Amino acid sequence: MEANKQKNIWKYLDVTLIVISLILSFFAYKIITKYYSNIEEDLVKVVEEEKVEESSCLDCVERGIDGVLVPKGEENIFPVAIVIENHLEARPQAGIADANLVIEAEAEGGITRFLAFFADLQKPDRIGPIRSARPYFIDWSRGLSALFVHVGGSPEALAKIVKENVVNLNEFYNGKYFWRDGVNEAPHNVFSSGENIDKYLERKGLDKGEYISWIFKDEAEFDDRGDSSSIVINFERDLYAVEWKYNKDENSYIRYTAGDEHRDEDGDMVKAKNVLVAYMGAEVLDSELRLKIDNIGEGEAVICLDGFCQKGFWQKNSSTARMRFYNEDKKEVEFNRGTTWLEVLKPEIEVVY
Repeated sequence: MEANKQKNIWKYLDVTLIVISLILSFFAYKIITKYYSNIEEDLVKVVEEEKVEESSCLDCVERGIDGVLVPKGEENIFPVAIVIENHLEARPQAGIADANLVIEAEAEGGITRFLAFFADLQKPDRIGPIRSARPYFIDWSRGLSALFVHVGGSPEALAKIVKENVVNLNEFYNGKYFWRDGVNEAPHNVFSSGENIDKYLERKGLDKGEYISWIFKDEAEFDDRGDSSSIVINFERDLYAVEWKYNKDENSYIRYTAGDEHRDEDGDMVKAKNVLVAYMGAEVLDSELRLKIDNIGEGEAVICLDGFCQKGFWQKNSSTARMRFYNEDKKEVEFNRGTTWLEVLKPEIEVVY
């Protein structure tokens, strides 16, 4: 009798434990469901906020220089092209990460130099070091009818500026818009600012750009992006070797110089949405190893965006014409909105991608 009683007690305990387990499981399920529901709601909220942010400027239009959507009235601010140095003693540069378009080309003796275009000078309060002009930099600046900012130049470049009546700001004659800092030694010590250059533009009555824009598009969706790992450019000197590493999540190319991340003096990384390579013939002009670059006409090109690289060609019909890029089917390339970097190379320089 006592044994049956104990057996019944154990049965009741088993049933009670099962019921308690079911109740706890029910509440656990409700808690977990609510937790993940909240996460899902948060994710939806983030996505919706991003969509709102993208569409918040309903009246936005494409900015001519880089296709970025901006409020009306800001799409065609007079562009500025600034010659920025890339000498080892000039690194890190100031303001280079804020440029909308950058062209890198050899200046002399295997040392490269940048022509950095800006459509909005509100952010960079320090730009440089600014260096001297070359004829091909002038041609590229004229392609966007930009204000050409420089410190002197080669004899050919200075003569070209006068002969072709190039809109320019030369530190030699307009020193008040520049300063020489006490950190770098000359000639790596000339800087300007967005504010100073804006003052010059205002003084000259230069407010609207006059150039033909490239064609821009929305970025590829993640699943449509390629897996291109990098673009390696072996300039003649190792200290100027360039690598662009593709980040698929950001759909951006991150620049490395001589094996290190290229950052400006504020620590901002140099990135691009589009990386272009244009091959151009070149010959040495003088004992200073300055170059004549054949930048008028057309030549082979490599166009990289969205994780893919394709061969094509560039074309520039005159000094004032905008350089344009085409694929092998002779269709003009559509670029991603955002910063573009163009690497101008002599035919013998190797590019691996």
